[in-house]
Amino acid sequence: MDRREKLLAAVCGKDLEGNSVRYADATVKLILGDMGKEYVKFWEIEGPGAMCFQPNNSERTMFWLTLSELHSAKEQSESEGDKELSETFRQILDSVQKIDPLAGAGYILNDHQGMRYFYIDYNKESE
Repeated sequence: MDRREKLLAAVCGKDLEGNSVRYADATVKLILGDMGKEYVKFWEIEGPGAMCFQPNNSERTMFWLTLSELHSAKEQSESEGDKELSETFRQILDSVQKIDPLAGAGYILNDHQGMRYFYIDYNKESE
């Protein structure tokens, strides 16, 4: 069972196909909708990029990564021979360059589980 499945099981119990999952999905969408307001503010001030969360880092828990910073991180991981991380940054760059900040947002979560990126489309209905 992966991290997402464990979280869903903890929130929803055994009702992974029913109302509990839809409720959890709606709750997350509301929270990220509120974060979307902050996302737009960063976009307007710093330019295109992704909001990064590092819950295990007490000094830098949330910050903005611009396209330039993401590109630099990709190049650094390439020069260090970390193909997996380089590919992750490439995929993030590809996604972030296409974002309309009024329609969606890109988030990076970097914690003890590793680095994950996800795009939230605020116009997409929950399934």
